[in-house]
Amino acid sequence: MMLPRYLDAASGDAFAHSETAIAFHDVGHRFQASDGSVVHALKNISFSIRRNEFVVVVGPSGCGKSTLLRLISGLIVPQSGAVQVFGQPVTGPRDDIGFVFQKPTLLPWLDVISNLTFPITHQGRRLTSADTDRAAELLALVGLKDFRHKYPDELSGGMQQRVGIARALLADPEILLLDEPFSALDALTRDELSFELMRLWTARRSTAVFITHSITEAVLMADRIFVLAPRPGRLREIVPVELTRPRTLATMREALFHTLSDHLREELLSCHEYH
Repeated sequence: MMLPRYLDAASGDAFAHSETAIAFHDVGHRFQASDGSVVHALKNISFSIRRNEFVVVVGPSGCGKSTLLRLISGLIVPQSGAVQVFGQPVTGPRDDIGFVFQKPTLLPWLDVISNLTFPITHQGRRLTSADTDRAAELLALVGLKDFRHKYPDELSGGMQQRVGIARALLADPEILLLDEPFSALDALTRDELSFELMRLWTARRSTAVFITHSITEAVLMADRIFVLAPRPGRLREIVPVELTRPRTLATMREALFHTLSDHLREELLSCHEYH
């Protein structure tokens, strides 16, 4: 089966006509390593992500996937090119972006509900009853209703990551960034949280950008998959995932699911040949 191929937004991708949430225009970024050498993380990256789209980013280790998320979030600014969110240049962190990291980074001296609401108080805002009610609702949504007064060391790794996801969702962000949030979990918990995340995203439909090394996870979740080439990270291919939503276990038995998975596997195995 021949798959449609799109190289980037500048050359006219399939979503160029939709409302754009995120846009990269010829973005490049470099880092200074501890030994004084220069690391080229990203080079000439151009694409657009439409509002309410779920994009998954895959690629070999060190190809700039996490850098890409940090550029979107405003934690860093590009050294060349431009990043825009809802048509505005990104010059620093934004309140309408939620970030879920590889590790939930919960504060051990706070219970679950306090960890959830900590970003609000840390910003100097007064915690309202509406905030605590929303936090309680999110804990129920991620299956932790009865754990609100537990401490992080009383939770499993999967439960801690659920708290991290709920914390990112508390501010009801327009854009949700997820940097391999399930990488440290066992396979069963990882599958469970993948379906849980899709359920939460379907209910809210924020714009999501998700990084993973799992081909199965990528095909199961994405509207489109961005494949990055090895460092310096370049956009190798954009793969549309035209599987019906909502996605279920039955989705993973569909012929198109296996076709897309095989295609991605071939692309990633051949990444070292890309120049």
